[in-house]
Amino acid sequence: MKKLLLLFIFLGAFVGFSNNIKAQIKEPSGFSQKSDDGVLVAYPNPAKDFLIIKAKDSGLKIKSVTFYSILGTQVANYSVNMNSGEINIERLKPGKYLIRYILSDNTMKVTQIVKQ
Repeated sequence: MKKLLLLFIFLGAFVGFSNNIKAQIKEPSGFSQKSDDGVLVAYPNPAKDFLIIKAKDSGLKIKSVTFYSILGTQVANYSVNMNSGEINIERLKPGKYLIRYILSDNTMKVTQIVKQ
């Protein structure tokens, strides 16, 4: 019983502490087959040699773009520092990839593309 009480006290203190931390990163609510999530556009999808990325808000810049295999392994990382850009993806093997974008306001978005 004492251990259970200590566990509740510890969890309460931890939850109370974590509520005071303000994070700048917004996690995506889910993954979608679309490459347009309302904030970012990535096309063409499926892509062959290049991928065009663009932030819909002209005041935002895309800081970085990271490609992950479906297994979660990072396979490529690009610094963009512009509102839009073209990324050469010739070296990626054909398949599905998750792309994590970090924007200039430190929000993070994840989308999915298919490389032919």
